[in-house]
Amino acid sequence: MSQYELNEIIQKIKAKSPFDFKESHQGKSRVLRIIVSKLYYSLDYQKEPQATREKITQLLLYHGQFSREEIDETFKSSSRETTDYSIEFLKQHPELARAEALKSKEFRDEEDGEAEKLIETKYIFPHYT
Repeated sequence: MSQYELNEIIQKIKAKSPFDFKESHQGKSRVLRIIVSKLYYSLDYQKEPQATREKITQLLLYHGQFSREEIDETFKSSSRETTDYSIEFLKQHPELARAEALKSKEFRDEEDGEAEKLIETKYIFPHYT
């Protein structure tokens, strides 16, 4: 799929206009993965991975050519667990934000020991050009 074709598909999604798959049924999941990747990296994914996922899901559901199950499977296949927290995750877990601040050099002496590590889910997609 060329960059031109991908941009054209993205425009059709935003306009809620259907587009054809040039490949077999297996091609649909590949096209969806490429679309999700392009949209994901075009948004504020580093600061808000879950909000970005929700925006993409809503856009694609509104378009109507993909099911929630197909979209969820695409995200699930590209998910990874990490303790490299996003701003979104730290806002949801203020106690974790405080613990992260205490780990910085300025507060090294005030560290309260090892707290239980929470895990955040982020998404890693191939970059398509």
